[in-house]
Amino acid sequence: LYEKAAMQGHVESRNNLGCIEAEKGNYERALRHFLISAKLGDKESVENIKKIFMRGQATKEQYAEALKGYQDAIEEMKSHDRDEAKAK
Repeated sequence: LYEKAAMQGHVESRNNLGCIEAEKGNYERALRHFLISAKLGDKESVENIKKIFMRGQATKEQYAEALKGYQDAIEEMKSHDRDEAKAK
């Protein structure tokens, strides 16, 4: 179920697949799922990569890639009109 939703772009499902793979000990597969969802703006995926990194099962480069992808996605989602409305 998660796989089909993830393939259709459902970000939380992609993160869930990463969690499932991590629980199985498949950290490379988990990282791939987390990286995809982090680059789509999922903060939880970034946190999951951080945990894997802190355990020594992800590289500094992978964690940096997740952070940058997440920040780029968040920046892309921002809009001037939304920021103005929030300020009022």
